Amino acid sequence: MEPPPEGQSKPPGEPLADGWVGVIANRASGRGAGQALVRRLCRELAARGYETEVAWTVEERLALVERADRASGCRCLVAVGGDGTVSALVNERPRVPITVLPCGTENLASQHFRLRRNPAWLAREIAAGHAVRVDVGSAAGRRFLLMVGFGFDGDVVTRHHRARTASGRVKPTHRAAYVEPILRASLFYRFHPITVRILDEGAEEDLTGTTVFIFNLPRYALGLPFAPHASQDDGLLDLVIFRDPGPFKALYYLWRVFRGTHLAHPGVFHRRVRRLHISSAETIPVQLDGDPAGFLFPSPDEAPDATGPTEPGWTVEVIPDALEVLTAAPQAASPRKLVLPLARGRFAR
Repeated sequence: MEPPPEGQSKPPGEPLADGWVGVIANRASGRGAGQALVRRLCRELAARGYETEVAWTVEERLALVERADRASGCRCLVAVGGDGTVSALVNERPRVPITVLPCGTENLASQHFRLRRNPAWLAREIAAGHAVRVDVGSAAGRRFLLMVGFGFDGDVVTRHHRARTASGRVKPTHRAAYVEPILRASLFYRFHPITVRILDEGAEEDLTGTTVFIFNLPRYALGLPFAPHASQDDGLLDLVIFRDPGPFKALYYLWRVFRGTHLAHPGVFHRRVRRLHISSAETIPVQLDGDPAGFLFPSPDEAPDATGPTEPGWTVEVIPDALEVLTAAPQAASPRKLVLPLARGRFAR
């Protein structure tokens, strides 16, 4: 446990709390700013009566989550880092609430839950304890909070990760670092066909495209609204398929996404689903919550050194109410949604 700092007193008017808070941190996030944020957060939590325990490594993270689930008194687990750190924590499947102190490039999860990069503010929110239950997605057994992408998007993320780790260590990243991977993917990615089979009972359907997204939350890099009506707690995933191949078509689709008109285009399929299966006759790169997730393989014998599953085809499904998140404030009622196409024969309301 982190000892309370000397000379630190609780804020006026706030009672001292019982319990402790686990902190899962990434030293490389925010160009090294993560360590300073962790120290400040621990001081702020100590001032409110919370002891803290910090995990920096994978082994420490696993042990900390196990302790939080087993022992009593854990207020929450805090991911200090970017969306990759959040994803790593989600995949430990914690049974206690989680929250985020953002310190990454895009910080999409923290944006969605309105969480600030301010340790004092977050410590107050942890003490307040406003929590919501949210769905998560599962892709071949690995959980995602934001989205999973197959095809061109996966290729860009995979190329960026390789460049970031080429020196043998993980370098801090920034938005400009994606320019070269996007250009290279535009020149060299082959846009192989991907088959999507919707498995929802009574709404089975087969669709084909060259880039496939499945969203749990309506967030993507640069604020691009790929699935603007995705909901955190509706028990559904938003499937978005871009049908036609080629870099020029991909740029056209991106322009439509930027304008918010892509879902009305005949070359874009949008369904709201619970369970589906993805397959291809070719090897397809995959990204999950902004990090490379291996490859979708045409046969189980391909690429034995892959980082992801090697079976032919991935099953993707929603897990309702799987995660509790401490947020900035109680979630306001969602605005009335448009009628959108669900898996064939149904409509989302």
